[in-house]
Amino acid sequence: MTDAHTTMPFNMEKLTDEARAAAAAATPAVRQRLIETLIYPSPLFKDGNTFIGNFHRPVNGGLHGTGKIGGLLGPSRVGKSAICSFYRSHHPGRTDDEGEIYPVVYFQASDDMTPRTMVERICDATGARSLPQMKVSALIDNCIQRLVRARTELLIIDDAQFMFMGRRTDQVRSFKSFIKLASDSKAFNVLLVGEEVIGDVIEAVDYLVGRGGFPSKRLLPLGDTTKEFEQFTLMLEGIDNRLPFVMKSGLADPKITSDIHRYSGGLIGRVMNLVQAAAFEAINAGTSKIMIEHLRSAATMLVSANDSYAYFR
Repeated sequence: MTDAHTTMPFNMEKLTDEARAAAAAATPAVRQRLIETLIYPSPLFKDGNTFIGNFHRPVNGGLHGTGKIGGLLGPSRVGKSAICSFYRSHHPGRTDDEGEIYPVVYFQASDDMTPRTMVERICDATGARSLPQMKVSALIDNCIQRLVRARTELLIIDDAQFMFMGRRTDQVRSFKSFIKLASDSKAFNVLLVGEEVIGDVIEAVDYLVGRGGFPSKRLLPLGDTTKEFEQFTLMLEGIDNRLPFVMKSGLADPKITSDIHRYSGGLIGRVMNLVQAAAFEAINAGTSKIMIEHLRSAATMLVSANDSYAYFR
């Protein structure tokens, strides 16, 4: 078998002194990619990844699950999408004598997605580039048949709350029908990823919650209790250990950690927004690490208009 397409590797390994020096000496494009793909395997990250793995394959060495609907839930920017992308990268598409295989299919819903564009995104994720003109119900049937032919084992729908909230009744009906029929195919499991309202929607519909009881995992940001703040500090230390600079940037310094937590609310997505912006400034400035002024500049650019706190002073 050969890979049908490649996936971008993630920057997850703690850098040795030698590896740090090599990363810092790489081209700006390589360093940028190392920052953009940086993942620290925090307890939250591991919990989410383990949940997906158990939902996908409930028995070690056994078969993949089929016919169940589950959820990976939590507030925006808590890190769900990164976990899903990481999991997806370990199950790439490939080909064999019978055609293309897509064991884990991942796509993101959006507030402007229609049932037709949903099918387009799924078909794109499984190598198709065009759709026939037909009624929505027929498109949905064809889409599910394509997933079956692609030997899909797990369908991950990210930002799935957009399928149910602020929608016309007919669109919600079509999206729910797709989820039900996908489950009814008994060929793969369906994982809905997004805000906790998804759980309320599924649990209110007997014919959806009945497909496996809706097993779910809720991910929450790290708060400011002593234990959680210690975890947050360790996370920043872990991120610092993977940045492509000659020197460590001191992200776990108590004052810097406190300001990053205040800005991010303990949400890893917001942490990485800030660190990435500051790291890019540091690369452009040619400094040996992220300086306090780079964090200050990044915070000024990213904070909301009603946040008047003086970060990194």
